[in-house]
Amino acid sequence: MLQSFLSDQNPYFRLLKWATLLLLPFALVFHFDSINQSTFLWLNNPANTIGSDALWVVLTNFGDGFFLFPLTMLLFVMKPRQQLAVILTILTGALLLNGGKAIIDSLRPAGELGSEMLNIIGPTVRKNSLPSGHTGTVFLLVGLVLAHFKGAIRWWVLLFGALVAFSRIVVGAHWPQDLVWGIWVGILATVIGSTLADRIGSGLKSRLFLLFLTGVCMAFLPFYDNGFPEHFPFLVYWQYALAGLSLVLALATLFTLYKDYVEADLFVEGTLANKLYKLVHRLVKFGLVGATGFVVDMGIYWLMSVALGIPHLVARGGSYWFAASWNWYWNRTFTFNHVEKSRKAPQWIKYLSMCLVSFLPNWGSYYLLTEFVPFFADFKMLAMIAGVLAGMLFNFTFASVFIFATGRDASVREG
Repeated sequence: MLQSFLSDQNPYFRLLKWATLLLLPFALVFHFDSINQSTFLWLNNPANTIGSDALWVVLTNFGDGFFLFPLTMLLFVMKPRQQLAVILTILTGALLLNGGKAIIDSLRPAGELGSEMLNIIGPTVRKNSLPSGHTGTVFLLVGLVLAHFKGAIRWWVLLFGALVAFSRIVVGAHWPQDLVWGIWVGILATVIGSTLADRIGSGLKSRLFLLFLTGVCMAFLPFYDNGFPEHFPFLVYWQYALAGLSLVLALATLFTLYKDYVEADLFVEGTLANKLYKLVHRLVKFGLVGATGFVVDMGIYWLMSVALGIPHLVARGGSYWFAASWNWYWNRTFTFNHVEKSRKAPQWIKYLSMCLVSFLPNWGSYYLLTEFVPFFADFKMLAMIAGVLAGMLFNFTFASVFIFATGRDASVREG
């Protein structure tokens, strides 16, 4: 088994080989404490980095499994054959990363140099430095995408992983050497998990386990405290957004399970039950796109207002229309991919016009609930969620009837 694992015929082993060749020079250089420390101090100096503290805090938290898992599921929710690879990679990564920390037990920069001379953003940690757990965790995702996806998404996810890894130096939590080994361990875990998954074969149990993990994230993210919300309260809103994304992903997973294991036996094409199922299925896909758009909306807003210093009202307007355009594109290619495609520019303008109108049920629901229902006056976040849902239902109805209803079904893909 070990021989087949190390064989060039194993496509995942080639990924590990290239990662080792690329990382080995850095591992050798940062093995020298003087270079490791001087590089860290230079990169940790605020004068040598761009972006605000809030931006780096958001990035560094995506190395936390609770934050990263919903994004991982977002990529793999429609890839049931690769979901066992996700599970085994996560389990292998947790074992290797935590085991490495327990065995090596090295000091972090604050533990070795003292926190006074460092730029620490967020909580101060002093022990369990090597390897970087956040870096290893985000490179589980990077490795999975490199192994199971094609196209430009691989480069975008690789860039995202590199920024999350670099953020560990910016916030003062890890040495450069820790990052190098964290990346390598993350890729190693991907290779082991994907190789084992190919031998075992994904099935119902693995998909149910992923559904369970999605439920855990949905339940715990609103209350999760890793030390950063104490210093940056806005991070709680990211957690709400990712919890909402987890909810939509859980519903999408349930529908894929239903489609694969139940629908074929119960539904006959053209029946009322089949039509209702298609309607609800598209509504879930529409909600999934909307959830990702909410994350994009929040991310662009913070990038413009906090990182770039743009006035918050201008930033809010820019982020909203960017997210609306994001939603249009993915609804065109994902939610309503069963209809013939119309011209992009007119359809995009119609979609943005719809978003202008949908502000009324969204804001109106929020206004009525907070003004006339005492419960929602005390829990405005729930009223905001209700407004978002009202706007989503309006958008889905309007989009189904007027925007993505040109022509006939391109194919019967959902029956």
